[in-house]
Amino acid sequence: MNHLRLQTRFILAGCLLVAATIGSSLGSVWTFAQITKATDDAVRYSQEIIDLSAEIHSSLEREDDALLLFLTGQIDTARRGLAAERQRGDAALERLIHRLRTDSAEQQHLAATLQHNVAQYRTAGDALLATTDRNGGLETYHQTVNPRLREAVAGCDFLREKNFRRMQEAGVAARDQAALGTRWVVAISLGSVVLGITVAVWLARTVLRPIRELTESVEDIRRGHFNRRVTISSQDELGQLALGFNRMAEALAEYRQSSLGELLAAKMTLEATLNALPDAVVVFAPGGSIAASNAPAHELLAAQGAATAERLADIPLPAEYRTAIETALAGRSPPAHGFDFTRTLTVVLRGQPRRLLLTAVPIPQFAPSQCGAVAVFDDVTEFARLDELRSELIGMASHELNSPLTALRMNLLMLCECSQPLIGRPRELLAAAIAGCEELGRTVEELLDVSRIEAGQLRLNRTAVDLSTVLAAVVNTLQTRFEDAGVRLVVTAEPNSGSFRVWGDSARLANVFANVLGNALKYSPAGGTVWVSLSSGQNADFGAADSVQIAVTDEGPGVPEPFRERIFEKFFRVEHHVGRRKEDVRGSGIGLYLCREIIYSHGGTIRCEPAHGSIGTRFVITLPAGR
Repeated sequence: MNHLRLQTRFILAGCLLVAATIGSSLGSVWTFAQITKATDDAVRYSQEIIDLSAEIHSSLEREDDALLLFLTGQIDTARRGLAAERQRGDAALERLIHRLRTDSAEQQHLAATLQHNVAQYRTAGDALLATTDRNGGLETYHQTVNPRLREAVAGCDFLREKNFRRMQEAGVAARDQAALGTRWVVAISLGSVVLGITVAVWLARTVLRPIRELTESVEDIRRGHFNRRVTISSQDELGQLALGFNRMAEALAEYRQSSLGELLAAKMTLEATLNALPDAVVVFAPGGSIAASNAPAHELLAAQGAATAERLADIPLPAEYRTAIETALAGRSPPAHGFDFTRTLTVVLRGQPRRLLLTAVPIPQFAPSQCGAVAVFDDVTEFARLDELRSELIGMASHELNSPLTALRMNLLMLCECSQPLIGRPRELLAAAIAGCEELGRTVEELLDVSRIEAGQLRLNRTAVDLSTVLAAVVNTLQTRFEDAGVRLVVTAEPNSGSFRVWGDSARLANVFANVLGNALKYSPAGGTVWVSLSSGQNADFGAADSVQIAVTDEGPGVPEPFRERIFEKFFRVEHHVGRRKEDVRGSGIGLYLCREIIYSHGGTIRCEPAHGSIGTRFVITLPAGR
């Protein structure tokens, strides 16, 4: 209809209004017809009550005939007829009471009275059947049975007559109401038709000129002629519309004169700020299209062979980076990984290899009800190099320390074997020195494992391992330390130990259990308890059915929620970040990192969560069940 003139549209609208009015009238007539139908249903209902009353009446008369036959001596015929009529009467009476169950209280009272009278009549009839005196029975019939019959029959007749009158009244009233309503609907429909035609013609004549002028003015504004104004010829809605249009045109003219320069300056400032940033910054609009980028970003895209990229899908990025940006576009913050230099993107910029780390941040309300995202590629080349140098230094120092430490430990052990005469303080000092060597040896071994992991040289000696046996050995080794610290160690496991077998390196897994239990011991207060539970997958809190779960729960101070992932990073200590330092709690900060890497290499998971009741920490290790 866009090609039709506005006047034609209004005339068509008027015709539609007329059609709608006629349809409404016909609908109303149909409604009244439905009312008439409902009334007819009510009439049929009353007729059914009348028919049932008549049937009960007839049944009672037939019962009375059977009683008279009994008095004449036809006992068998009378009894058969009486039983049949009573069955017919009971069925009709039951249907009558069921039909009147939802009727008025008066109708229900009449039905109850009728039921009572019928019962009394049948009681009197049963008494007559019990007599053996035929002459006396006739007198009993006239004195007790027949009067009860008359009462019951009168009740049927009264109920039938009342419903007959009710049926007549309902029919007459319904027809009168339907006829009156129909006349009203027809009158309203005719008035609506006349009114609709009048309104349509009036609208077509009075609205066309102002609308045409408004249309021409809008077109002028679109072309940039902000000085165009509309003539205000009335004070009605069209006049208000014309006044609002003139005010809008004035505001647009002022805005164009005063704000255009500011907008351009703001845009130039934003672009200059982005270009001044040393890191590559790419702004993505909703849907993934590139909205803005700075000079380092252009250089990065060119190095990736995507200089003409217009969307996120056109940029060759690792799947992890692409997922992080898509998550930000969805309005969610991607998970924080810290400075994990294994996730860096290596590119060649200006002939030099550079390592970049992505930070994706959502931009709420980038567009109405839509979210954008900004991706910052931080240049962490120097930091990554420092991390590599630190790892190399740790590896080299660990190797260099291992040989003299081994010699020192062997000499101390030999001295211990030859130190039987030593007693008291000298023997305690020697035992402390040996314990210090053992602890230093474990630290050196952990540092060597870190070097192996970072070099990708960690080797696992996989065999069929029973975790319950490995755990029992570790617990037996640490039991004395727990007793000395006054901490109770409770271990629970499912009865079926055969379900705890995995395919893995028993020595490495024992190291994991020792680290986690040692960590729980460090932070448990004296008098506290550490619980260790071993369960199969179907009974575990998480994990597949073909998995084994080990949970270690302590009563220590707990790990704050922001650090529950970071505690598995190298050299991370919670005490250094929350100001909670214990002089007697020592550690290198690499134990949990090694645990995570060893468990990951076995295809399992390890997580930190609050203990039940939010008191303490719970470490959960899940490993796939093996042979």
